[in-house]
Amino acid sequence: MPAIGPNRLTDRLRTLHELGIVSKSEPTPVYSLTDIGEGLRVPVIGLGLWGLGLMTDGVDPSAARTDMVALCMTAAIAPGRLSGLALACDVDAGERFSLTLGDGALRVRSALSSAPSPTTVACAAETFVALSLGNEKPADALRSGRLVVDGDAQAVVRLFEAFAEAARRYTAVRPAPLTN
Repeated sequence: MPAIGPNRLTDRLRTLHELGIVSKSEPTPVYSLTDIGEGLRVPVIGLGLWGLGLMTDGVDPSAARTDMVALCMTAAIAPGRLSGLALACDVDAGERFSLTLGDGALRVRSALSSAPSPTTVACAAETFVALSLGNEKPADALRSGRLVVDGDAQAVVRLFEAFAEAARRYTAVRPAPLTN
């Protein structure tokens, strides 16, 4: 989390651990959501999907966390849309994270894979958001060099097409502005 200082992150993780929201493994601390913490997945992703509607109203795409955009897509993509597609890839798009796709399920992890990934994706955060929202076609981004794929480019293109299809459902109905 680049915007948070190490002391504040340590304090927040300690509090989340004390509340039973995350568990901590030893000797090297690795934090994981507990069953109680997993209960936050649906509302957090829901807020993220709601926020997709704001992306067309002048919200700076570079301010978006690309790993969170990908995480939101895990819930936005229609069931069965990704069936038959397998992909394990590391992404460097402002944030560095990994995507795993198999059995029709997309998983996003906010860290690179522990083993070398068969596919890597590199692009600017703005490009990742544009591809995810369908504002740019993957073939155009590949051709221009704004999207670089080492590995299964066809699977990456299909994944971004599924992202764009899902995002259209959320950006078509934008949140109403707040008024007093």
